[in-house]
Amino acid sequence: MEHTSDGALAATAVSVLAALWFVWTVRHSGPWSRLLPVAGVVLAVVVAALGALAVARAWPDGSVVTGRVVSIYVAALLVHGGLTRLCTGFLAERYRRAVAAAKDADKAGVTTGKSRLHVIPTVVAVSTAIQVGVVANTLAVPSLYLGAAAGLAAALLAWPLGWILRLVTRPRGHRPTAALAHPLTGLLTGATLVATAAWLLLALA
Repeated sequence: MEHTSDGALAATAVSVLAALWFVWTVRHSGPWSRLLPVAGVVLAVVVAALGALAVARAWPDGSVVTGRVVSIYVAALLVHGGLTRLCTGFLAERYRRAVAAAKDADKAGVTTGKSRLHVIPTVVAVSTAIQVGVVANTLAVPSLYLGAAAGLAAALLAWPLGWILRLVTRPRGHRPTAALAHPLTGLLTGATLVATAAWLLLALA
């Protein structure tokens, strides 16, 4: 990493991604478990604010960010976002067709293709990890690749952890693995991202 401002900018960007994941997790959590993602949102916002402050302070010392770099990153972001949207759209297409073909009274009971929908959060989490790698490459912050690898591991671990949690909580309720894996995906991804951002800021201090 050549410039301090670039590390701080990377930390800020990753914190924003973490906040978005925590906000998503709030919608998929129960009344009590919702406290964790809410706390995550607060923490991510604080880290993002500290990162933005660090960027402002270090910006006069130089940065790899130029108009050309921004253009390349925006182009990569659009392509990456488009590919992610195509993947999630493909996973949801069968279910959407089944719902569209069903009668109004039967739409709520449609199960065709519904299992594919459960994979979408994992696909988006993997996409987020790739995006973190893109940020690492764009801002020349090699240590951020570790955060991308950790994010990828978090996305893949959510399902086995959800399965284990379902077995542990089964006497108290027959919740499907997906109902546990979805909030776990958000929590693990958000926690990994905010920890990565905090680690970057501490390394710059």
